[in-house]
Amino acid sequence: MRFLYYLSFALTVPATVFACEGECIVSITNAFLGNYTKPLGAVLESAATQISGIMPNNPGASAVLHYMQPFIAAYKNTSYAGMETAIFPNYFHGKCLDENGNEPAGCPDPDCPIVCGTPGSLVHFYAKLRLIAYNQTRYSLKALVAPSSKVYQQVEQNILNAAGSESHVRRAGRLHPRQLLPGLGSASPASHASPLSVLTAPASMPNPLSGSSNPLALASALSPSPPTLSSDATNSTAGSDSKMVVPLFMKRTNNNSSSDDMKTQLRTIMQDMPDMLRRACGDDSADGTTNGLPNCSWEPEMKEYILSFP
Repeated sequence: MRFLYYLSFALTVPATVFACEGECIVSITNAFLGNYTKPLGAVLESAATQISGIMPNNPGASAVLHYMQPFIAAYKNTSYAGMETAIFPNYFHGKCLDENGNEPAGCPDPDCPIVCGTPGSLVHFYAKLRLIAYNQTRYSLKALVAPSSKVYQQVEQNILNAAGSESHVRRAGRLHPRQLLPGLGSASPASHASPLSVLTAPASMPNPLSGSSNPLALASALSPSPPTLSSDATNSTAGSDSKMVVPLFMKRTNNNSSSDDMKTQLRTIMQDMPDMLRRACGDDSADGTTNGLPNCSWEPEMKEYILSFP
């Protein structure tokens, strides 16, 4: 009888969850990736606008983003693995136990003062979590825009090919204006179908902490399917409809630039993308450390979301 009593008691006591696992890991990783689609969209739009400025006929940001598809696809395919590993288990992992092997007050949730893998620890050390997500996103950008990367070389070739074609059409147009191809020459980018149609994900894909798509409808194209947050979170000021703007340092160039000149300018623009993200997020530190990242924090909403996991 005593054995049955203890067995019954054991079955009624809820099991302690010692770490963020499974769905918790996937959902939190996806939430950060989803959050970063808006600032990354601003970075891509800024880069595309500058690249358009060094191309013949200035084809517009939408056309350039089409040429940058290898970059967008590579980011989408690699961003999840990098972000998950950076958070779990590189920093947050294991059970929350003190030096004596005891679980301190507040662990596993809602506020655990020991670095470990519980939702409470993620919340307590949110400043570190926010910095990990930011640094990992910048690292991903740096790797993809390195001139030695295959992705960069594909984008460069796409743009050089397009620039060559546009130069040919422009020269032909001087002699035979009526033979200009639709959408080229003096026609505005809005006069033909946007190449972004191939990037747009299904409307059912939610974007956490953002009430609208990021610039040029790139939000859902950049990230794996993120989780849906509560209505309170999605209606917060962090998810306002205001368009994020990256400060531009643009230099107008001669449209007759040689291929080598264009390569040099393209490299300068692309390699500035990690710093564009720094400006978009509000990181004004001069020594590589970061402030509160006012535009890439999402602290109240993310803390609430993290604690929704057991």
